[in-house]
Amino acid sequence: MKIKELSPEAKEALDNEEAVSLYSEYRAEGYPLLISKKQFAEISGCSISTVDNQIKNGYGLPNYKKVGAAKNAKVLFSLIDVCNFFSAQTIQTA
Repeated sequence: MKIKELSPEAKEALDNEEAVSLYSEYRAEGYPLLISKKQFAEISGCSISTVDNQIKNGYGLPNYKKVGAAKNAKVLFSLIDVCNFFSAQTIQTA
């Protein structure tokens, strides 16, 4: 898929060059601006149940939105928040 030029709003919202690179890569792979738990699990390399546990425990995830008030309401992650989250998690070693 062809990589489109990032919008000024997206560039401004992304924290650093690594986040911009991740965002461009995920968009080129066809991920939408809002991704589901399943898509987040796929990107992060964990299971959906791990994502559910992280939501339940309230840590280890980027910001997300719940669509509805039910316990099993749909959860969506902003692709920009996901890219910023992953780029902030990088640990440099010697």
